[in-house]
Amino acid sequence: MNLRRIQDISLKWKLLIPFLFLSFVGTTFLILLGLNGQKRLIESQEQKKLFDYYQAFSDQIEDRERSALSLAYQVAQSPAVQEAFARRDRRALIELLLPSYQVLKQEFDVKQFHFHTIPATSFLRLHRIYQYGEEMVSFRHTIARVEESGQGIAGLEWGVTGFGVRGVVPVYYQNKLIGTFEVGYSVEQPFLESLKRRYNMNLALLIPSEGDEGFNRLATTSVETPLMPGGTYSKVFRAQSPAVLISPPGAAGLAFFLGPLTDFSGKSIGVVEISVDRAATLARLARNRNIMFAVMVGALVVSSVLIIWVVALFLRPVHGIVKVAREIAGGKRDQQIPVQVHDEIGTLADSLNDMLDSLNRARQEVQQYCDTLEERVKMRTHELAEEKEKYETLVEHAPIIVYRIEPDGTIVFVNQFVEEILGYTPIEVTGDRDFWTKTVHPEDRKKVTEQFTACLAEGGQFMMEYRGTHKSGLELFLLNHAIPLLDDEGRVQAVDGIIVDVSERKRLQEKIIQTEELKTLSNISARLAHEIRNPLTSAGGFARRLLKEMDQNDSHRRKVEIVVQEMGRLEQILKMILSYIRPISLEFAEVDLNDLLREAVSGAEEKIDRLGIKLDLELDERLPYIHADRSQLCNALETILKNACRHMPDKSRLRVVTTYDGAAVIRLFYPALHLADDDMEHFFYPFVAEQLDEADLEMPLTKVVIHRHGGIINIERDEEDKIVISIIFEPIERRGESIAGREI
Repeated sequence: MNLRRIQDISLKWKLLIPFLFLSFVGTTFLILLGLNGQKRLIESQEQKKLFDYYQAFSDQIEDRERSALSLAYQVAQSPAVQEAFARRDRRALIELLLPSYQVLKQEFDVKQFHFHTIPATSFLRLHRIYQYGEEMVSFRHTIARVEESGQGIAGLEWGVTGFGVRGVVPVYYQNKLIGTFEVGYSVEQPFLESLKRRYNMNLALLIPSEGDEGFNRLATTSVETPLMPGGTYSKVFRAQSPAVLISPPGAAGLAFFLGPLTDFSGKSIGVVEISVDRAATLARLARNRNIMFAVMVGALVVSSVLIIWVVALFLRPVHGIVKVAREIAGGKRDQQIPVQVHDEIGTLADSLNDMLDSLNRARQEVQQYCDTLEERVKMRTHELAEEKEKYETLVEHAPIIVYRIEPDGTIVFVNQFVEEILGYTPIEVTGDRDFWTKTVHPEDRKKVTEQFTACLAEGGQFMMEYRGTHKSGLELFLLNHAIPLLDDEGRVQAVDGIIVDVSERKRLQEKIIQTEELKTLSNISARLAHEIRNPLTSAGGFARRLLKEMDQNDSHRRKVEIVVQEMGRLEQILKMILSYIRPISLEFAEVDLNDLLREAVSGAEEKIDRLGIKLDLELDERLPYIHADRSQLCNALETILKNACRHMPDKSRLRVVTTYDGAAVIRLFYPALHLADDDMEHFFYPFVAEQLDEADLEMPLTKVVIHRHGGIINIERDEEDKIVISIIFEPIERRGESIAGREI
């Protein structure tokens, strides 16, 4: 009876129930499969991201190793350093290297400058000047290795001052090894914090605990990150093989990467732990899971509707379907399937009749389309012609040369811009096979012709930057890029190309090179001045000592006095050179020029009062603020005031005035003794003076400081034969945003 009841169930339910069951099972399986695949994909991406973070960490360590080794070699190969180290002169080494070390420490995170004597004994630490003399053979293996091999080594290593990247190189003097020198970078807390800010990750450095299997954190960017079991770190430490842990026990919201830390010899010295927060990833997985289950419910609803509709289509009367179908196949498409019942079968018959009507309508539409095909072709041809016209208009107005060349070298098209760049009209260019050759500079013609001919013959892409010649003879720099058009058999049909004038970029590159050359010349001048200072100081000292020991009646005493006098002049000139070539840093801020001038006058007040000079200070209260380094500019103005007092007669008058006429102006008026026109031309570089005081020595640097502030300084005489010094600064509203930290 039960089987009979099942057989009597409506055909709709016989089809609907199995379809719904299969739809539910299939949708559920696909969703679970998708969720699992998405989870694996996300975890794979997380692993790759963690590997990338570890690679970034390793790259930073390698960069510091190369930097430390390079910097150590530069210092160790300095003749002055070698000589001072050979003499075991700590003071000389400190004077030579301490300023550079302080700059490197502040700007580039260099932590150690360390000299060692043989065998591996601390001689001088610039980072701890008063700590030296320790024997480091037992724990500083890089030093021992360098002493044995005579070659520089860089890598991670422990030292007295901590853990870091150290570059150790040998120091030779007269081809003899006299010790070693070390440059060190820290890789502890500040280094880890910088990587955290850059990559948004937490890092920790772990080292083995003494006497057990555990590990201690040497440095970390997050004390809240839980420690893994000691065995996990030990496995990475011993095998030197990284490990990735996704949501481990006790840290479900984190992903960890454990990688080995090795020293210069490849020996494991610790483990680096990288962790990232998975909260966003877990939230995204949960959100996607909810969405997929919602989609599953919706899919089941849609599937039920579709299945019911499909069942309805198939349940049509079948009595006349076969007969009518054959008649339809014979071409009688006006037949209709009779509908005798109104159940599912009747519904199917109605659908088939609708299909026949649709086929008839489609046939009529096809016939109508065929009748209007010619008109549509004409319309499309007209549209293509308009598109071609637009393209040609665009090409003609493009600010580059656009051309087409046939395989034999004949130019069949070139736009109007060729006249703007090369001076030739398109009529002069078109049809000329030798045009591109003759517009190439003779020195570049051979290589350009060879490669362009190969492009025309073999179909290879051509791109080259070369010198060209304008019709007027002017030399240009051109970038030519050509792409061949090939047929189905790979033969060149034509070559389309563009030419861009890059002369301005070339000129800019040349200016940059000239700037670098001037910078190099300045560095050479500074080095030369420092090299001259040592022998000059020695010669002057010996000459003064000789003069002191000579008898007053010695016939040669006058000659020695002349030598001492001239050596003194040379020393003053050298001080002046060193004063204006030494680098200075400017830190700009908004400054009240009147207040700054009052401060400068206060600094020169002692000299003004001592000489009995009367000072008239006339300040314009309308004077706007300027951008300036208050300390440097104040010193410069004070030097100018002191220098003016030096040239003035006693009890004379010095007038200092500030005005504003679109720019902030300071003017000094004073009488000067023995200041000729030739002296005014060399006012800021008074090398010919018999005796130079401190203000004279600072005058060159004064002019440099004013120029670096964007100021202009002039010196002239007025009708009363007084010296007039004018200093002009642009106010803030004309200079725009402030400048900070420029260095000369």
